[in-house]
Amino acid sequence: MKRWFSLAAVVVLCLALVIGIACGGEEEEEGVKKLKFGIGLPLTGAYAAFAGLPAKYGFELANDKIGEFTVDGERYRWELVFEDNLMSIEGGRASAMKFIHEHHVDFMYQSGGDAGMAAAMITEEVGMMLDIAGGSPFDYGPDKPHTFQTMVSWHLGAAPFFDWLTEEHPEVELVAMTYVEGRIGDAIRDAVDGCCDYFGLELRAEELPWGTTEYLYLANRIMSYHPDLVIGILPLFEALWVMDYEGLCVTYHWTEGTWVKASWDDAIGMLIYMPHPIGDLWPEVAALAVEYDKAYGFEFTAASLETLTLLFVYTQVLKQAGTVDDIDKIIETMETGTFASPVGPVHYGCEVLNGIGHVAIRTSPIYEIVGESEYRVVESYNPEEVEALVNEIYAER
Repeated sequence: MKRWFSLAAVVVLCLALVIGIACGGEEEEEGVKKLKFGIGLPLTGAYAAFAGLPAKYGFELANDKIGEFTVDGERYRWELVFEDNLMSIEGGRASAMKFIHEHHVDFMYQSGGDAGMAAAMITEEVGMMLDIAGGSPFDYGPDKPHTFQTMVSWHLGAAPFFDWLTEEHPEVELVAMTYVEGRIGDAIRDAVDGCCDYFGLELRAEELPWGTTEYLYLANRIMSYHPDLVIGILPLFEALWVMDYEGLCVTYHWTEGTWVKASWDDAIGMLIYMPHPIGDLWPEVAALAVEYDKAYGFEFTAASLETLTLLFVYTQVLKQAGTVDDIDKIIETMETGTFASPVGPVHYGCEVLNGIGHVAIRTSPIYEIVGESEYRVVESYNPEEVEALVNEIYAER
């Protein structure tokens, strides 16, 4: 009898699952409306492991923590819809079309400048708000009034870093760097190039082809420049340390998961710019990182922090705007308001850069590695300081 009950229960459960899937999945809570956020990320390929998946889980954790929220007396929840954008022009275009015509999303996010700008050509035509990560503020302007850049603005990380660097390390005269091909790499280089121009530093830059795994030849070329400071990623530094490079090492994207063969002793003194979930700067972020690790078994990285913060900011925007569908009111609120987030207050500005603003301004820290998994914040620029520096350094670009 018990055996028959178990089999019957399994059959009933399977039927329930089939019916649930056919009807669109989990039943909505009574009285709670769903807002669809279309999210384009690299979910396959080279960028998936260190950018796409950590970013996806950041969105999911934020959605779990935000839960139900109220806008103008109505109850809402985010419904996250993910598509693989491959961090490419083709992927951005294809995912944008699916979000609009198949998923009917209310808002859209695209990771990567190439994918983002390809999507912007579509979203601007239909008047949909789009948020791009990893591009350049100079890529858009008044001709793209629905386009914003809330996270991953390389110029807003480089400007405070070089301001601090020239005060603390006046011995630095020649900077060498590597950057990936594509819009992301172009933005990273342009951000550094502008700072070097402004502060009177010499720059030697090397473009990295997609799929680069061998860094010894690049390290050898960089060593020939005799730089005082090198900007790059961990595999490059590991090759430089083999060649006994003793100058400053600086990275804009740090994860402990990319550590391969070097010792932590080699990395002591390495500098990190752009917001990262390290250094105990934000207690709320540290607590969220613990939850993230338990839930997903992944390292809580800068990519996770970026997307988690973005969803918190957009939730605050809608609450302040008092609407979820009056796009003009939402844009006006973003252009004039200040919004709470796990990394402190965020506002949009930098109109000097592109004629429209729409760039999120927030705290910009600089970190130093001081031991194994140990970091200290050597300086932190508040949003007002960041915006003033960015406007001054890049005004003529």
